[in-house]
Amino acid sequence: MAYDSDRKPKYHLKLIVTGGGAVGKTSLVRRYVDDKFDFNYLLTVGMDPTNRLIEINGLLVNLIIFDVAGQERFQTLREVFFRKAHGALLVFDLTRSDTLDELYTWKEQIDSRLGEDLPKILVGNKCDLEEEIQIDYETLEDHVIQEFKPLKYIETSAYLDKNVREVFTDLTREILSKQGII
Repeated sequence: MAYDSDRKPKYHLKLIVTGGGAVGKTSLVRRYVDDKFDFNYLLTVGMDPTNRLIEINGLLVNLIIFDVAGQERFQTLREVFFRKAHGALLVFDLTRSDTLDELYTWKEQIDSRLGEDLPKILVGNKCDLEEEIQIDYETLEDHVIQEFKPLKYIETSAYLDKNVREVFTDLTREILSKQGII
């Protein structure tokens, strides 16, 4: 969407995209920001911030999106990346059940640093790989979603561009609503 270059965003929101290694965080961000998908996986080292303007209810908002490295060796840097975040995406890979288990650690870190009431969306990525999905949906619905208490659970595919915009739009809308802006 093209924006009037004279129009400046009124709000700046920091979003963190978290989850284990190779769950598709970078692919989701790249699809959202650049509308591109690359099959060549590149390890995120530390974090990789990027920006995108979004319009919600007529308000121009600058999203500052931090793609946080999922590997354990970058854990000591997370304190810096989490600082002053307004919302979080908790991403797991639907084809690797262990990545859902890893989200408990991410949620604990986010809650302890930013508070349990920080707006979060639980994201099951790679829904296009239907034949390879390893997630037990009964456990997901009965336990994980109940324990995480996310704003919502959304399945995405960065490859097919399925629900990618919705995830970022819904999180932004919730943050603005929670702050009493919309």
